[in-house]
Amino acid sequence: MMTSVEISYLDFDAAIWEKLLAPLAEEERALLQRVKEALPIAADVSRSDVFLFLPGDDTFCVVAHARSHAMATLFPNRQVGRRLSREDRPWIWQAMARGDYMRRVLKDIPDAVGQVQQQIWPVFSPSDQVIAAIGIYTNAVELERHKRRSRSFQLALKHFFKVLAQGELVGCRDLPPFTDRSGIVFIDGLGRYRYLSGIAANIYRKLGYLDDLRLRTLEEVASGDQDLVHLAWKERRCVFEESTVRNRILQRSVIPLFGQPDHLSFWERRRWGNRLRGRYGALLLVNDVTEVRETETEIKIKTAMIKEVHHRLKNNLQLLVSILRMQARRAQTNEARELLGEAMNRLKSMAVIQESLSYGESDVLNLTDVLTQIAAQTQMSMVGPHRQIRIRFSHADDVLLPTNKVTACALVFNELLLNAVKHGFEEQASGEIRIQLHDRGDEIELITEDTGRGLPENFSPEKSASIGLDIIRTLVQDDLKGDIQFTTLPQGGVRARLLFPKQAPGGHKQ
Repeated sequence: MMTSVEISYLDFDAAIWEKLLAPLAEEERALLQRVKEALPIAADVSRSDVFLFLPGDDTFCVVAHARSHAMATLFPNRQVGRRLSREDRPWIWQAMARGDYMRRVLKDIPDAVGQVQQQIWPVFSPSDQVIAAIGIYTNAVELERHKRRSRSFQLALKHFFKVLAQGELVGCRDLPPFTDRSGIVFIDGLGRYRYLSGIAANIYRKLGYLDDLRLRTLEEVASGDQDLVHLAWKERRCVFEESTVRNRILQRSVIPLFGQPDHLSFWERRRWGNRLRGRYGALLLVNDVTEVRETETEIKIKTAMIKEVHHRLKNNLQLLVSILRMQARRAQTNEARELLGEAMNRLKSMAVIQESLSYGESDVLNLTDVLTQIAAQTQMSMVGPHRQIRIRFSHADDVLLPTNKVTACALVFNELLLNAVKHGFEEQASGEIRIQLHDRGDEIELITEDTGRGLPENFSPEKSASIGLDIIRTLVQDDLKGDIQFTTLPQGGVRARLLFPKQAPGGHKQ
């Protein structure tokens, strides 16, 4: 299964890039574009910070910076766009002037953290002029690790940088990031495994290859590597595949390398030189994603099941609303019809919450969206066409909360609206309910204000016999762990202020 995946992290400024490339010929611009696209995979493979420098009259500019997914960057501050003089980086100018590769270990580089190894590779135009330079900066830990690898891999990595500077790495945009969970393999031009990293060796052991694969050929290892490597050599471009091999799901990227081999012995070159066909070898990047894909599949199945449960529960709530509506039509008294209407509105609010839960795939919901739907529903169902009572939000922050918090707050909000419409306005033909939702950092503040008749004398929420107030008091105290206060406004009407913490006391999520 061939696919295109997102490239690794690459920092560059498009405006600077276009400005500096404008004076160059079309072939030179195409060459530098190929180099830039290959920088991310170069940073990942070498576990280094990789830069592309373009020279000017007196300075050179950092036009691109690729950071490795497997290592922390040596340059925490942004470098792209910086113009550096000859005095700032004399060794880079020397490499450009000489047109030759330079390598040195430096104890101090401005903006870099710790001792680093610097490699500078000049980039030549088709007319053999130096038009840019690639800088590779490796920390001391990775440098020591690299010294312990086999000489064939050390030479292969050096050749990799050489073809990078020549713009010969094609198709790098199709390769996924190479992380600290990925393994790397070097295969020589004869199709033999010459180097396997520890992670790569463990992956092949899971496939059943318990022996050392070094110097074994691609034909001997029936893992599918042979087809991929030969495809990369044939098309002279990088290839990527995710496929199942012996019940393991592998991601494999092949970077073909061409040129004269320097890792073969004299007798190997003399005996098999005619079989090389200009092939230096290939780097094979392999990652076992079996557990990741299994987890993703389990999550998809569980999400589908949860959505189905929410959907059925929503349907059941709507069925109950329909039954209560039928019962309300047969009710003999206005009091019975009002009580059934309140029950229907509570069930509708629960249905709104269930619908929100069914669309969300995480354990948080946007409280603002839920309250907005409940306000609109109350406006339609509880305010008759002969009454001009407007429900509106005067302020609403986006508030993301755990689902249990959203559920409790939404039910409290629904009761506040019901009480305002039923008791605050009674027979009033017009009025307004204003809502404010504030994110106060560690707390959430919800305020409702109406222009109704206000609270009765000697009002006490604790002593009230209202079912709605009982629901509010229980939810606020037990579920939200907050506080609610009711006050009569000077101009008339009631102000309800709910304040509750985002987290339970002690800092634990609820």
